[in-house]
Amino acid sequence: MKVALKFCGGCDPSYERVEYWEAIRDAAGESIAWQHPDQGGHQIMLVLCGCDTACPLQELPSDEPMLVITNDRQAPAEVAARLLGRES
Repeated sequence: MKVALKFCGGCDPSYERVEYWEAIRDAAGESIAWQHPDQGGHQIMLVLCGCDTACPLQELPSDEPMLVITNDRQAPAEVAARLLGRES
């Protein structure tokens, strides 16, 4: 599965977004091919925002399938399962 990855600008993050994404990536293993949003052809976009403001949503198309994360409270394996449509 192809998943586009978008980070917020990081002006006031409440958690370490890159470390959290690395844990999500590791939990997904080879099931997800990560790519830049401009590459196209992805099934969903993961938007990692550092806070509840979620600034990137102001510039992203509203019809794009996406999973928006604003904190690190959910286990990385759960986020990977949601991306893959395997959540319980």
